Amino acid sequence: MGTLLLLALTLTAFAVHLWVFMARGSVPSEQLYAVIRVENRGGELVVIHEGGDEIPKAFKLYNGAVTWLNLVVKRNGENLNVTGGARAGNLTTGMVDFGPGTKLELPVSVGKGDRITVVYFPAGQILCEREF
Repeated sequence: MGTLLLLALTLTAFAVHLWVFMARGSVPSEQLYAVIRVENRGGELVVIHEGGDEIPKAFKLYNGAVTWLNLVVKRNGENLNVTGGARAGNLTTGMVDFGPGTKLELPVSVGKGDRITVVYFPAGQILCEREF
């Protein structure tokens, strides 16, 4: 009887730990292959998808403001906060699947020594990193 109780307790503890692990979202997503480049063009930061996998639901635009979803652009380790003026092609409002040939233009100035990092958020994968 004691053995069965100990076994049940062990299995319950394992199940609780597994549930907590899964609930945290700690299971990494699969990485993807995408060639991303960043440029500083006349006071604008331009993120260019040059080839590889499309990033679905990368970000959402609303009147030029950016909400980062599966793609995050960081400056010196902090998410860029873009409240207006951003565009992906002619699009300033809508969900953007960031695929080959797509350019995201951000009205963000980049100074000497600034480090720009582009991250595929679900996998925590750095797709591009450049110091200006």
